Amino acid sequence: MDIRLVTETDASRERRRRLGGYLKSKRAAVSPDAYDLPVHRRRRVEGLRREEVALLAGISVTWYTQLESGAEVAVSPAALRRIADALRLTPVERAYLFALAVEEMDVMNAVMPQLELLSGARIAAETFEGEIDCVLRAHRGLKTQIYASLVNGTIESLRPHLDETRCPIGLWLHDDLAPGYRRSPQYTRAARIHAAFHREIDRVVHAGANGEPHEVEPLLIAPSRYVLASAALERAFSHWPQALSTS
Repeated sequence: MDIRLVTETDASRERRRRLGGYLKSKRAAVSPDAYDLPVHRRRRVEGLRREEVALLAGISVTWYTQLESGAEVAVSPAALRRIADALRLTPVERAYLFALAVEEMDVMNAVMPQLELLSGARIAAETFEGEIDCVLRAHRGLKTQIYASLVNGTIESLRPHLDETRCPIGLWLHDDLAPGYRRSPQYTRAARIHAAFHREIDRVVHAGANGEPHEVEPLLIAPSRYVLASAALERAFSHWPQALSTS
């Protein structure tokens, strides 16, 4: 298929735009009554004001305003956790917030645009280490798509793109990987762990399609099998080049 390439600058700008829009939507969904804040007749916004979120999260109003406006500002995990607490995000919503705020997603987005990465995009790089780097970014991108679909209630539309053999990693493992690498013990282990992660994806998608948040959220929180399988995949693929060099 024809894959449209996006510059890293454009990808970064789009990520920040999505992050800002998400923060705005969640801020609007929190009633001032939840914090016993006074509601005046001249209040011009639904939900919380930016100043109130900043105060509740213990951060500056200027910094939060820049973050919500899509400005290029650094954000720490601790600050994100405080913002998530202030906005009363569920575990699924919190995971999506972190996924949007992670800068490393920009490179993945620059190579493989959003849903296209799940419907035929191929992993390719000049070196094996480069291919592994793309694999790990594709893995994190897939999790971001899952979080977004759960938050937006569109997980059912994502289901057709989640075939273990047709996702970017599956295509690479089963079709595109050089034969020499397939004969290594690391290949067998990586393929087994990748398949195990997709079995956990199936559990998450099934629960999400049934529309039961109380069933979905425990599946995404450590030490769930989904989280452990994802971590095992990260370790298996990141250690593969080193294992080859010492064998």
